[in-house]
Amino acid sequence: MKDSINATKLKKRILTGDRPTGPLHIGHYIGSIKKRIELQDEYESFFIIADLQVFTDHIEKYAEIQNNIYELMADYMALGLKPSNCFFVQSCVPELAELTVYFSYLVGMSNVIGNPTVKQEAKVYGVKNMSFGFVGYPISQAADILGFRPQLVPVGKDQLPHLELTREIARRFNNTFNKEVFQLPEPLLSECPSLIGTDGKNKMSKSLNNAIFLKNSEKELKKKVMSMYTDPNRIHPTDLGNPDKNPIFIYHKLFNPNTNEVKDMEDRYRKGKIGDVEVKEKLFVALNNMLEPIREKRNKLIQDKSFINDILSEGNKRARIVVAETLEKVKTAMCVNYNFKRGS
Repeated sequence: MKDSINATKLKKRILTGDRPTGPLHIGHYIGSIKKRIELQDEYESFFIIADLQVFTDHIEKYAEIQNNIYELMADYMALGLKPSNCFFVQSCVPELAELTVYFSYLVGMSNVIGNPTVKQEAKVYGVKNMSFGFVGYPISQAADILGFRPQLVPVGKDQLPHLELTREIARRFNNTFNKEVFQLPEPLLSECPSLIGTDGKNKMSKSLNNAIFLKNSEKELKKKVMSMYTDPNRIHPTDLGNPDKNPIFIYHKLFNPNTNEVKDMEDRYRKGKIGDVEVKEKLFVALNNMLEPIREKRNKLIQDKSFINDILSEGNKRARIVVAETLEKVKTAMCVNYNFKRGS
């Protein structure tokens, strides 16, 4: 047991996570979760369920958050993330909020208001009167990351500005207080950081109603696949086509393990010897074969909330210990780790 604990301490750390806004879709899997699964034995993995970030743009959905946490955890476990990793809920680690306050003094308003991701998300979610929490959530996110002092942070391209601000906060803290408390976390980009949605126009998203969820039934999956957007310039199955302009082939390359089948369809598509219906039907089979065991496992997990509660309870305790260590270093460096004694 002692050897295993020492081995854990020697592992490098990863910090990543998701907001509990509902179940995960296949874009989440291919864009992030797949890489987490591959690295979970190599790194000490911390997965944040960022519940407080939901309030930045979906405050009206406050009553749904707890159920969404169960949905998210069921998806995690069904995909293959191990319970031995540290899964924790952001609001259950109050030390992160204190760290956010200290970091806020190191960041100018232009750094957060000018953040391209903040601007884009305000546009996507229709946020016109931005709350202080919305504008400042990149600072909160920096605290979430640096609180665990990770070496690696898996992110999508759209999150790179946030991570760069996190790195800048780490640099400013070290330089301002002449202490090397933080190392600069490195980004890890996915092979497919952004999956196009079923509409063929936008990134796959719950809010845009263009997502294929891990929990979708066989019937729901088939309906979504068969109604997917294809190349509008190819009217008839006999028309010469370009698979690079048909989003269905993007999905085949990512999710269809039968590479010979995919190559054959691409060749026939270019020669006008295959229709979109056949291409979609074969995609449905490939996706359903992948999702069927995940659905089965997920359906069992979502019924066992006590199992999920145990994982999160243990994870919250473990996360608080780690962030408390960071907070001690931060307060000592800032000379606010006061020790007032009676009579002195």
